[in-house]
Amino acid sequence: MGGGGNIGAVLIQVIFFKGSKFSTEMGITYMGMMAIVCTLPIALIYFPQWGGMIRGPKPNYTEQDYYLSEWTEEEQQQGFHETSMKFAENSKREGVERSTLFSPPLK
Repeated sequence: MGGGGNIGAVLIQVIFFKGSKFSTEMGITYMGMMAIVCTLPIALIYFPQWGGMIRGPKPNYTEQDYYLSEWTEEEQQQGFHETSMKFAENSKREGVERSTLFSPPLK
């Protein structure tokens, strides 16, 4: 029941169960609907280099492209982007191979 964290669990208890006008069954029903509605926006999260739940990654778009896009040309000339590039390389090294990302499951 703590899917929204500790505060979320306390709020759900107060709203739907403790001294509420809802019966226990209706409280559980509303709690389930609230969990679904609050979770649906996660499907909209999209990273161009990795993709998301709805569509896959952009072709030929790398982690370096993604993190480099945060820096202006002037900031890049001053070297501010170097830490981001190290992070991008670590991210790529620790990630899943693109060729296996959308492969059929092994039998």
